[in-house]
Amino acid sequence: MMTYENLLTKMDGELLIVTLNRPEKLNAMTHQMRVDLLDCVHQAEENSDVKAIVFTGQGDIAFCAGANIPELQGRTLQSEMGKAATLRKKLPTTVERLAKPTVAAINGHCYGAGLEFSLGCTIRVASENALLGQPEIKLGQIPGSGGTQRLYRFIGLGWAMQLVLTGEPIKAETACNIGLVTEVIPQDDLIGRAKELARVLGSRAPLSFVAGRDAVLRSTETDILTGIDFERKLYAMLMATEDRDEGLAAYHEKRKPVYKGC
Repeated sequence: MMTYENLLTKMDGELLIVTLNRPEKLNAMTHQMRVDLLDCVHQAEENSDVKAIVFTGQGDIAFCAGANIPELQGRTLQSEMGKAATLRKKLPTTVERLAKPTVAAINGHCYGAGLEFSLGCTIRVASENALLGQPEIKLGQIPGSGGTQRLYRFIGLGWAMQLVLTGEPIKAETACNIGLVTEVIPQDDLIGRAKELARVLGSRAPLSFVAGRDAVLRSTETDILTGIDFERKLYAMLMATEDRDEGLAAYHEKRKPVYKGC
């Protein structure tokens, strides 16, 4: 993997651990960090040694406190319609549609662009001290990286309205209760649990992972009959894969499957 100014990357077995590394600024998301994150995940997708990715923040205070505020000052409507806005939208969507699993280990404050980035991950887990929110309305704005759309899909209209329109954060326990994160974990155990989940996800048949994820995501975009038809087509497609045969053979032979993504 390449080195980046404000990202730390390291391999842990078949996992890539990516750490947002601006602790003095609570790991606030800069334009360059978005560029680097996109480059990082594209490289990971092409690297057969990487089975899954874990994202976290440097330190024990923040995952990502949101956008880098100084970059927002003086921004005009014209500039917002350009590269910055496109990049902001592209990052969570790219992570969401990546062919490899991603886990966000939310180790503290997770606001604004940081929360929107995490919403693109396959699974989110949080430390007990984590706070999550979309504070943009306090600055006369609204979320601009897909937060209004993904929050509704994950937590429903009521909670999405509360987070977006009050700008107030919620505690990790509440976030778990409403489905924004799936687990709340002691800070010292967070990365270990995130890695455990990532290893499980990364051990599954790659084509099945993508198909299952895409089928679930499609359920948020269409009516149930259309969604079931989409699911059926993916199911039929997987029936013809080598990995499906390998999974059945491994089950009968009582061994771990060796998937090849074909």
